[in-house]
Amino acid sequence: MNAVRLIVLAVAGVAAVGAAVLVRGAMQPPPAAQLSAEAAQPAPAPAPVSRVLVAARDIDAGERVGDSAFRWAPWPQEAVISGYLVQARDSDAMTRLTGAVARTAMMAGEPILEPRLVQPGQAGFMAAVIEPGMRAVAVPISARSGAGGFILPNDRVDILLTLSADENFATRSVVENVRVLAIDQSHSESREGALVGATATLELSPPQARAVSMAVASGTVSLALRSIADTEGGARLPDGADEAGAGRVVRVFRYGEEQRVALGGGAP
Repeated sequence: MNAVRLIVLAVAGVAAVGAAVLVRGAMQPPPAAQLSAEAAQPAPAPAPVSRVLVAARDIDAGERVGDSAFRWAPWPQEAVISGYLVQARDSDAMTRLTGAVARTAMMAGEPILEPRLVQPGQAGFMAAVIEPGMRAVAVPISARSGAGGFILPNDRVDILLTLSADENFATRSVVENVRVLAIDQSHSESREGALVGATATLELSPPQARAVSMAVASGTVSLALRSIADTEGGARLPDGADEAGAGRVVRVFRYGEEQRVALGGGAP
């Protein structure tokens, strides 16, 4: 064996021994002192969290909300903007917003912003309450023509028109099953007892609104309160009336002569 081969074998042997030592060192656990030093290092502090008022469920536009529509949810403090309702400073927010109406739809878990809700008495409240495509129409009432004051907001009524000529009277239904939006300035149905007012605001379609306006101008309008068990479906013109605007015709006799009065207008 020549000297070159011996040198190569010696270098290879030294390299093998070095590699074995390195592998063994890597596989051994770190010294106890090192473990103690790492354990002593404090854990990173959790990010500060606030509790923000969010929607507890999906809320539709125009929906009147109660406190069950809201909940307090943890929210990263760095992500809280000025418009959010934070429990630490707005603890009464749920109570304050109960009875408000949503201007726009909100998804479950979405932070509540007060400008997206409208409170009773605020500008735009009535517009937020009305169903899409409907109109709010005010009609004059009294205790006698308003069921003695026992008609409250969100009740359903029939609108009756009475026409008279001397000793002759005629009464017909103008629109049936109409939702009452307000009595005078009261929008809440929570009031107990009678609520006597001078004006009832009703929710009507455009053809129904024309028919009711014609009725108010033609004679005496009164409201007949419907049973709570008889309020299915929306407002409707009586059988035989034309929803497109033709309306019904009432026969009125004046001085022995027959006259016909339309209870509904044509197209505007």
